[in-house]
Amino acid sequence: MSNLIGVTLRNRYKIFQYLGGGGFGDTYLANDFDLPGQPLCVVKHLKLKNPNPDCVNLAKKLFDREAQFLYQLGNEHPQIPRLFAHFPEQGEFYLVQEYINGHDLTKEIIPGSPKSEDEVLRLIGDILKVLAFVHQQRIIHRDIKPQNLMRCQDGKIVLIDFGAVKEISALKVNAQGESSLTVAIGTPGYMPSEQQAFRPEFSSDIYALGIIAFEALTGLKPQQLPRDANNGELYCALFHNRVNISSGFAEILDRMVRYDYRQRYDDATVTLQALEQYLNISQAQTLVQAPAATVVSPQKPSLPVGETSIFQKIWRFFQQLFSEDTPDNLQPPTRTTTQPTPSSASFEQPEGQVSLESAFYVERPPIENDCYEEILRPGALIRIKAPRQMGKTSLLTRILHYGTQHNCQTAYLNFQSADAEFFTNLDKFLQWFCGSIAQELNLKDRLTEYWQGILGSKDKCTNYFQRYLLSEIPHPIVLGLDEVDRVFQYPQIASEFFALLRAWHETSKNKESWKKLRLVIVHSKEVYIPLNINQSPFNVGLPIELPELNSSQVQDLLQRHHLNWAEEEINQLLAMLGGHPYLVRKALYEIGRSRINLSQLLQIAPTDEGFYSDLLRRHLSNLQEDSKLASAMKQVVTATESVRLDSGLAFKLRSMGLVKFQGNNVIASCELYCLYFREHLR
Repeated sequence: MSNLIGVTLRNRYKIFQYLGGGGFGDTYLANDFDLPGQPLCVVKHLKLKNPNPDCVNLAKKLFDREAQFLYQLGNEHPQIPRLFAHFPEQGEFYLVQEYINGHDLTKEIIPGSPKSEDEVLRLIGDILKVLAFVHQQRIIHRDIKPQNLMRCQDGKIVLIDFGAVKEISALKVNAQGESSLTVAIGTPGYMPSEQQAFRPEFSSDIYALGIIAFEALTGLKPQQLPRDANNGELYCALFHNRVNISSGFAEILDRMVRYDYRQRYDDATVTLQALEQYLNISQAQTLVQAPAATVVSPQKPSLPVGETSIFQKIWRFFQQLFSEDTPDNLQPPTRTTTQPTPSSASFEQPEGQVSLESAFYVERPPIENDCYEEILRPGALIRIKAPRQMGKTSLLTRILHYGTQHNCQTAYLNFQSADAEFFTNLDKFLQWFCGSIAQELNLKDRLTEYWQGILGSKDKCTNYFQRYLLSEIPHPIVLGLDEVDRVFQYPQIASEFFALLRAWHETSKNKESWKKLRLVIVHSKEVYIPLNINQSPFNVGLPIELPELNSSQVQDLLQRHHLNWAEEEINQLLAMLGGHPYLVRKALYEIGRSRINLSQLLQIAPTDEGFYSDLLRRHLSNLQEDSKLASAMKQVVTATESVRLDSGLAFKLRSMGLVKFQGNNVIASCELYCLYFREHLR
């Protein structure tokens, strides 16, 4: 809390009470001395995290822009506070807004006190009406939660505290003048994964509102809501012993909180339409049944005088119930079914790829959907890069499976499976490549037929694909090329082979036969070999760099392992292991089977006693084979802050998963590596 109590801003707004705040700024109650009766107003003081001039100048521009939106919203809708003033003063930023006389929804949504379906329906409907207006202005609120929803004395809901303003406080500007955010804008528990990844969508607000609905229905806080152990989704079916809710409303709520933002309702308007349609159908069913139960005598009509049909009565009810027009072309939401919860006996040993049937694959939106969309495009090329054991092959498997489900023929080829002799010359390598693909596609080996004449090896390979493989199979062909790092060890073959893949990709833009070919290239290492930028597939197509798991995704995995941890425990795990999928899954596998607890894990993980010892010793052996690499890693783990390394060494260490970049500098990926290599690199 800052010391603005008693301060008068602009000789007009005298602050007398602190209302609350956090990392983005503080909120105060003030009197407006320029108006009769000195009415109350709310003053928001934004804390700029980066005071350098470039950041201040950018913040000023954004501040003015966002203020204009707030002026517009408050003036055009009575359920959004009016903005009275916005101004910088002594390098600080201030907003002065209308004071809302009422209480926030934390006074109504109380842990341990679940509400009925009817109460939650009314609440969500009221919020959606004002949120729909906001979305129609192409604005995402980004911080929908009970504290930001005020109930006025007239009973209406007022939407406060837009997240776009908080973004100004979280700005960071680098030396090149490029801006970014230091933290995601939103509140844990209500903030979906894409918003945590700095990519909010309109449906992100819908997710937050769905969480509020679950919170109200169950009396549980967001962090307490159990999720399906197989896929991490939140379903009403998980609360069948706690909540009495109709199937129609359950379908709507399930769709509102889907993990993948593309599977939710697009925005508040669409969600409101679905809710109203459900209410219309539900009420119609009730009214249609009503006459048989309320007839007093055969002579007395059950309909009001002048009514010729029960449907006229229904329609009049709809008009009274909703102020907006009800659309007539909506489709009911898709019902999602849940999978059985795995027992501790079914926990998977986290080795190798995660199978398609696994309950422990964690999606990293929007990566999966981006890949699924791309692979159906003619001539598609997807490049997946990440350190080892980050889930590259698991993702590749799912892309190939998706292709199979959409009428594609698929072939998987792991370059580690090739014998060393095939890398002795280009001709042998391309014959192995063509033969392996034909075998994967269940076609006969016709190399002898096509490997004739004076044409070069690349021409023969191209003919084999164009005149045989692509013509023989009527469907699109998806090739999954895994572990292509192996080819990097042979620069002459690599330059020719990758130039060939690039040529095929370019040809697919114009020739129908080549449009059938879609490529997915997977590798761990950086491309160190000198490749002509215009003759390489590594600067075209859809690039995918798999990130570490974030806190929300780790929480998801915890639930799948039947573990209920506090936020502090999750943070301890992430500090030790980072978000590396294998490291995290290995820890939860052992803890979930009660072989070890978190405290013991943190103690033994960076030692030769722990179950990461094989992995750590393998990394140590690789480092010791290259004195420069070992020296660079030692410099990283003994430093107290990020360090600048030779770019080649830095990228090699990142390819091993041992470091991550902070700007042009690097730090250790996690405490596990810091502690172990600090001890063993002498």
